[in-house]
Amino acid sequence: MACGEMSGQQEKEVHLRVAAYNVEVGSNATAQEIGEALLPYDLDIVCFSEAPGGGSTEDVAKVLGLSHIVVGRYTTAGHQDKYKSIASRTPLYDYEEILMTDTLHTVTKARTAINDKEITIYSVHFPFGWRDAEHIRETTAKLAHFAYYLREKQDVETSILLGDFNFIPSNDNYISNDYEMFADAGFVPSWNDLGTDITKLNTHNAFDSTDIGSGKVIDHILYNPSKVKALDGSIIEMERPLSDHKPVWALLQVN
Repeated sequence: MACGEMSGQQEKEVHLRVAAYNVEVGSNATAQEIGEALLPYDLDIVCFSEAPGGGSTEDVAKVLGLSHIVVGRYTTAGHQDKYKSIASRTPLYDYEEILMTDTLHTVTKARTAINDKEITIYSVHFPFGWRDAEHIRETTAKLAHFAYYLREKQDVETSILLGDFNFIPSNDNYISNDYEMFADAGFVPSWNDLGTDITKLNTHNAFDSTDIGSGKVIDHILYNPSKVKALDGSIIEMERPLSDHKPVWALLQVN
């Protein structure tokens, strides 16, 4: 490739530092503490799951220097103060609450633009089917509904999904049917680009020091690899956990 072509390609690339954090309704930390824990990562966008209402996301965002906030309309599973929210350095617009068939489980969506490149952000907190066969079927139908929605959007948008997915991706020893629906829609987790073996890590049960290597990584950053690539990132480990989940972050290159 000629130097001019390379320079032009680099100018079209956007680098974006993002994170996802299920903050467990802020029951174990203040907004100030959550913001200070994320501050070293110089984030451009953070998506929160189980964010309490009453301005909590805005308070965390102030610590992070993020001026633009969207808080979802519906709480997850109808529980009190379990909102999905987005905090961003750049303006957010076209807010929409995507129903995963009903208002009990939704996805909070907004767009932003960086260097004239439009990016669609989805803050997620997916349901987990466990009670019985009917509950599992209901949950699977909701995930399938949203996966189909995303598949139909891939010709027209650059989508980034961040949050608590409540599933682990497929690996050499396990096939996750929930994950495969999103893989079929064209999405991969940042762990793939980073070469991270998440089967020996966890993002849930953060307060249980014996659960470090359980493989229960259920918090992710997903994107279409034809449009986005992770250059850096990790699970954020804390000496004193601020939630039962651990935050995850990534430096993304958006082409």
